[in-house]
Amino acid sequence: MKKIDLIYALISSTLILILTYCSAQPTVRYEEKDKKPSDTVNETEIKKEPLKYDEKFDITPFRTVINLPEKKVEISNASNEIWYQYNVKESASNRTKKIKGTTNGFRVQVIATDDLDEANKIQEELKAIKGSNEIYSVFEPPFYKILLGDFKTSDEANSLRFKLNQLGYADSKVVKSTINLFE
Repeated sequence: MKKIDLIYALISSTLILILTYCSAQPTVRYEEKDKKPSDTVNETEIKKEPLKYDEKFDITPFRTVINLPEKKVEISNASNEIWYQYNVKESASNRTKKIKGTTNGFRVQVIATDDLDEANKIQEELKAIKGSNEIYSVFEPPFYKILLGDFKTSDEANSLRFKLNQLGYADSKVVKSTINLFE
């Protein structure tokens, strides 16, 4: 019995010692906040002139030049075969029809950019390939978005997105949008 009591006393005293040693103690960093600058710094150091920095620093030698290859689409070689099973006659007739309303649907977002010139360039390329119908340019700050089509189902929009990916518009994606309904 005495060995167990001795072991128990030894373990409990060690545990108490560890807990008291590891308890939170204020450190020097908390005490330094309350001190005045005159307590920590000699008065002779305070009277010295502050360091002067050269404000004529030129950063231009350190700038990185990034050259990105331009995405080129040959419009003259674009074939209408890519639009197989895309009802071109119906979309051409939509040009003359009036909009009778709007509903929720899907469109294909070809690009979202903050450069208006790039958005206009893509829009002109798409007009040359597909025709001017169903190409929408939308400004949602800070981006200009080029959207194609008025689709009631996402499957129809995914078909167009796939065709655009084949033409080199890899950033194309299907987005939910308010679409136009024609007479």
